[in-house]
Amino acid sequence: MSLVFGVLNSLYIENIGRNLIVEADFISSSIEGSLNSARYQEVQEMTAMFSSRFSKALVIVDGRGNVMASSGKIKLEDLPLEAVLNGKKYVDKGVVRIVVLRQFRAAVPVASESKTAWAVIVGLLPKDIANIVKVNLLFFVFIFLGALLSTLIWKRVSSLIKPLETMVDVARNFTNGNFSRTVHVNSQSEIGKLSKELNLLAKKLRVTMEENEENKILMNELLESLEDGVLLVDDENKIIFVNASANKIVNLDAKKAVGKKLISVVRHYELNEAVNKAINLGIPVYKEITLLPSDKILKASIIPFKDKREKTAGCIVVVKDLTEIKRIEKMRTDFICNISHELKTPLTSIRGFVETLNDGAYQNPALAKRFLKIIEKEVGRLCRLIDNMLDLSMIEMNQIRLNIKDVCAQEIIKEVGVIFENRLREKDLAYYEKFQEKLPKVKADPDWLRQIFVNLMDNAVKYTPNGGNVWIEAESKGDMVEFRVCDNGRGIPEKDIPRIFERFYRVDKHRAAGNGGSGLGLAIVKHLVKAFGGDIRVESKVNQGSKFIFTLKKA
Repeated sequence: MSLVFGVLNSLYIENIGRNLIVEADFISSSIEGSLNSARYQEVQEMTAMFSSRFSKALVIVDGRGNVMASSGKIKLEDLPLEAVLNGKKYVDKGVVRIVVLRQFRAAVPVASESKTAWAVIVGLLPKDIANIVKVNLLFFVFIFLGALLSTLIWKRVSSLIKPLETMVDVARNFTNGNFSRTVHVNSQSEIGKLSKELNLLAKKLRVTMEENEENKILMNELLESLEDGVLLVDDENKIIFVNASANKIVNLDAKKAVGKKLISVVRHYELNEAVNKAINLGIPVYKEITLLPSDKILKASIIPFKDKREKTAGCIVVVKDLTEIKRIEKMRTDFICNISHELKTPLTSIRGFVETLNDGAYQNPALAKRFLKIIEKEVGRLCRLIDNMLDLSMIEMNQIRLNIKDVCAQEIIKEVGVIFENRLREKDLAYYEKFQEKLPKVKADPDWLRQIFVNLMDNAVKYTPNGGNVWIEAESKGDMVEFRVCDNGRGIPEKDIPRIFERFYRVDKHRAAGNGGSGLGLAIVKHLVKAFGGDIRVESKVNQGSKFIFTLKKA
């Protein structure tokens, strides 16, 4: 009952306030023109007229709070005039203000065409406030009686309502995922039993949620730790999850990829079709694809997953980068092919001459001696090939013991020049050395450094036609010394340069085989230079010669 009276009283006060606002708005619009035109005498007259017509106190103030016109008394001290002048409407609220302070006011701004602002304040006259006070006293009497009655009733039902309200609040927390709050009712009644069940439910839900969260974190960590890329795609072919490996393998940004169509992120028609097939048919699909322009070879395993209604909801795309595996497989195949070829050639030659000797050629001393020299040469070729293979294998596996020390490379180069004197003379090749004055020593193993120059010189002499030039240059560059083994021979085609340091790789296989090359020399050179902490490259043009350039650290 008191609640009803309270609501009625509140509506009564609010209605008076709304009327004051309406009257203030009407007065504001009526005097707007006079204020903007600075007809202040007319404003004063209109203020008195409106005050009489509406039986209200009325005050007009400017932007500084100065009273420009008034009719009746209105307190201005506690009015928020600044807010009103800035465009906000105000009306007194609360019965206490009306009953105790005996004031009821409303204030509205006046539209202005200039920077000057005005406000209209309308207030009830004392006799009207007295009537409101009487009505409020009557309301208060009824409210008191209603409150007294409500208190008596509340005492009877509070023991029931409060626990129920708490339970409702706790249940509301459940819906928001908060299971920490519980209900405490010390009673053996049905309410007490219900509270215990609610607390038990909260505990179970909390444990379940924690387990789910832990499982979610564990699953994310598991997916992120996989070397294989994982993408989750829904039934509309939109990406819903991408792990870190997939970002790297497929070269995409997970933040930008999620929510987009797979084909717009991984632009590969065959992969997109395979995913569609897995979703439409509900069967796993396995596909090997090549991504362009990176030429990555990927194995995609596409596994559909279903929702609780047994309908295909999307698929898991697991991508494995096979590029390195395929490269190694090709290298292994090429190695077996090359080594078989390299071994077969001298062995076939040896076998042929042995068979010829067995057939009676041994009875001719001169012919037998010539055959034996050829066999000896082929055996030497086999030994060199095996030695090179062993050397390269040990270098690649860091199993050779390098005796790194300060080495005078100039002396080693001169020794190499002496080693090749006969071969240079046979082909009528001009040879010279061009060194910087006081060439610094370098950090290297002298024996293996000699092998580097021997291998590079061997190639230079081998592939330079008769009458050509071969030379070695060396100069200091920063904290390194740069060496260049040069020739003006037939050169290397541009397409072959990136692979020139691969084992068994030859630019011209037939010509190289005729020259007795194993295809391992440059691979050995590359690994040795790297082991010394240097770098190597080649500059070459067809029919203009080649420059093998490598650097070593200064001593």
